[in-house]
Amino acid sequence: MDTTLILISLIIALAGFTQGLTGFGSAMVSVPLLSLVVGAQTAVPIAGIFGWIVTFPIVWKMRHSIQTKAALILFAGSVPASFIGAKLLASLPSQYILLTMGVVLIVSSIHSMRSSKSLFQETSVPITLGAGFTSGVLGASVGESGPPVIAYTSMQPWSADQTKSTLAFFFMLQMIGANISFWNEGLITQDVLSHVMSAMPAFIVGLAGGMVGYHYLQKYKINYHHIVHVFLLFIGCTLVIKNLSF
Repeated sequence: MDTTLILISLIIALAGFTQGLTGFGSAMVSVPLLSLVVGAQTAVPIAGIFGWIVTFPIVWKMRHSIQTKAALILFAGSVPASFIGAKLLASLPSQYILLTMGVVLIVSSIHSMRSSKSLFQETSVPITLGAGFTSGVLGASVGESGPPVIAYTSMQPWSADQTKSTLAFFFMLQMIGANISFWNEGLITQDVLSHVMSAMPAFIVGLAGGMVGYHYLQKYKINYHHIVHVFLLFIGCTLVIKNLSF
């Protein structure tokens, strides 16, 4: 079997597992690793397609837990932000944006892990719009739309099911536009589609494993939010260390 296909399948399985377990993170896991195998122009659309597909079973299974109002406000905030993000991409070094995001993630994660109660007690429309807007700017400028909304949901007084399902619903909506953009730019090539089809079995196995893992987290009352904050802290530290070098 082709070594490239094996590596892509393993990466996609890991991304599917991460998304199934937490409701986010597939692109954060897959894009850097896939870029080492097939290059960024192929890696990003592959991750985009799988990142969209992975949301459907999660959204369907957990549809009754979705905080629909908050998710739609987040999405509304993210749509116009893509234009600003594109301008930032053209005029501002991405390191500045990612470094700032890293610091915000570190501070918010440490605060959330030390605090005994949620930072927000109810959904605030301005704050929700701001989180969605920031997500849209980062998505269009540096390809990292996840951290702002993940941090936002982790600070809400929501259950693990509500947090995970709302994130999945938001990313499902957001990835529609992203994949249309990939198509319009000619990035969804025959190679991309071939890799997606070849890695589909590994993706299904990884996603199923992640969802089973999430079930056991809930069964044994393992702190889901603590896992999310540790993951965010790791992402924040990685962003700061990586972008201080500029």
